[in-house]
Amino acid sequence: METLQAVRDVAIIILAIETIIVSTGVLLVLWQVWRLVGVVRTHVDRLGTSSSQVLGTLRDTAQTTSETAHDAREAVGFVAGRSVLPVIQLYSTIVGASRFAEALLRTKQR
Repeated sequence: METLQAVRDVAIIILAIETIIVSTGVLLVLWQVWRLVGVVRTHVDRLGTSSSQVLGTLRDTAQTTSETAHDAREAVGFVAGRSVLPVIQLYSTIVGASRFAEALLRTKQR
């Protein structure tokens, strides 16, 4: 019986040591997970800030592009109204007058 009691005592000691080792390992894993969560949280915050900055830049770029397109439309309208249309009208008048003169000269010759 003493042998059985000695084996039992050794088994209890081995189980106690194993429990201490496993508990220590679990605590180390939990500590590493806690640190990993902190690192991930920091990176997510940085990504959130970066994405907000990118979205702000994109919004500003879209606004600037819209303003540029509006200004270009106004410039084209101004150039068309002040330069192109008067030149077209003048050219049309000159061509019309020359055709009229040709028509008058042809009738006199006949």
